[in-house]
Amino acid sequence: MKSGKYRVPILKRVRGRKTPKEISNDLRISISQTSRTLSELLEKELVKCTTPSRKKGRIYRTTEDGENILNTIGGEEI
Repeated sequence: MKSGKYRVPILKRVRGRKTPKEISNDLRISISQTSRTLSELLEKELVKCTTPSRKKGRIYRTTEDGENILNTIGGEEI
C-alpha cells in the first residue's frame, strides 16, 4: 500500500495541529494522498480531527496513542 510510507511523516506533521493542505504542502505530496493517509490514521485512532463540522480546513492533531508511537520511534517535531 503506497500510503504506508506517508504515515509516519504525516503523523509527525499532525503533531503541530495542522490542516491537510498544510501537511500536503510541507511534504510536497498530493492532497488526496494526505487525506487517504489521514483517514487511515483516524481509523487507527492515532490522529483526531478537532474541527469535524468544517467541510474544508479541518484541523488534525495526534491522539495520546499517536504521541506514544512518535515518542517510541523518535518522532520529534520537524
